[in-house]
Amino acid sequence: MPWLINASQLDKLRKSQKNVMVLDASWHLPTEGRHAKEEFLKSHIIGARFLDLEAFNDRHTTLPNMLVRDEAIIQQLVSELGITNDHKIIFYDHSDLHTSCRALWMFKCFGHNPQQLYILDGGYQAWERYGGKIESDEPRNVAKKAYLTDFQAHHIRTLMQMKTNLHHPTEQTVDLRHPVRYAGGPEHRPHLRAGHIPGSISFPYMTMFETDGRFKPIDKIRKQLTGIGVDLQAPIVTTCGSGITSTILNFVLDLMSHSEHALYDGSWSEWGWDQVYPGEESIAERPVETSLEK
Repeated sequence: MPWLINASQLDKLRKSQKNVMVLDASWHLPTEGRHAKEEFLKSHIIGARFLDLEAFNDRHTTLPNMLVRDEAIIQQLVSELGITNDHKIIFYDHSDLHTSCRALWMFKCFGHNPQQLYILDGGYQAWERYGGKIESDEPRNVAKKAYLTDFQAHHIRTLMQMKTNLHHPTEQTVDLRHPVRYAGGPEHRPHLRAGHIPGSISFPYMTMFETDGRFKPIDKIRKQLTGIGVDLQAPIVTTCGSGITSTILNFVLDLMSHSEHALYDGSWSEWGWDQVYPGEESIAERPVETSLEK
């Protein structure tokens, strides 16, 4: 199980233990006009390195933010960060999308020991409030380390698996998008239909956070989930717009010791596309529900 820690705990870990790596996993939507790497260079937690989430995208698809599965590429990218399989990795972000959760989920897929994966609660702002040391510019060079992957595909659901689950449901689908988009409001990406996967449950990711960016108490989130009809004793698949914010719930489910969950990485960018994929007879194979009229 991964860990959620506060700024004081992060400070103690980086000072007292060896093989600790702090990674800034910030990422922003293009429409926000923010540049995560530039912001990192201006100011970041002392000793942190920048984790470029887009470097781990699959280049063989036009779908946004699909995780690459080529283990040679993954090993090279992680090795260049100076990370070994023995490292404790602490992720944080300075993003409204809480993208450190996507980074942690990726490393779970890579086969990194979940017990060695941490997220800083409240992100960079929590570190600032704590008064932790910061620095600017590029971090010092580190030696490339050997990193071995053991890709865990069971953390991912494909389009075919989602179609099968639609007709023979064995897993609940929880949609983390804004409720207006879930209901059938406008999409910000072109060529996407409006609505949601039939039978999916709306649980907007922002409902899991306090106003200062920290997670709400886990027991409170548990009550929120059960209150909307999610069965926490049954398997869950998370989905969103492009597989970023849905990983927040995957992380929270880990904190709840709920082990049977996965991410539909293609998410609405794949399911909601308004054209036929190769092998499909029609987009009716990917039906859409709306609830604006209700």
